[in-house]
Amino acid sequence: MRTLLVCAVMLALAGCQSARFGNPVEGRWASDDGVFIASFDNGAFTSRLTGTGEMVVADGRYARQSDGIVLEWTSIAADERRAARCRFVASNQLACIPTVGGQFTMTRVV
Repeated sequence: MRTLLVCAVMLALAGCQSARFGNPVEGRWASDDGVFIASFDNGAFTSRLTGTGEMVVADGRYARQSDGIVLEWTSIAADERRAARCRFVASNQLACIPTVGGQFTMTRVV
């Protein structure tokens, strides 16, 4: 009986850990240059200008990889499809290399 109780507690804790840490990308990320805030949710993301918070500047999808994520989006301003590879440089920071334009970093908004 004691073994069964220990196993149940371990499974419950494992479930909590996977729910909490299962997808480290979910949530809000701010560009380190202060231009946009991106919201990541269930494989989709949108970016809004930091100043107004209203205008969507990008709308896209993301996929997890072993050391980061791949972004694919439509730039609303340029009306172009774009992509970037991002890797975690810290648990709360992503460094991204886009196919077009300069590199950028994002930090998780708490």
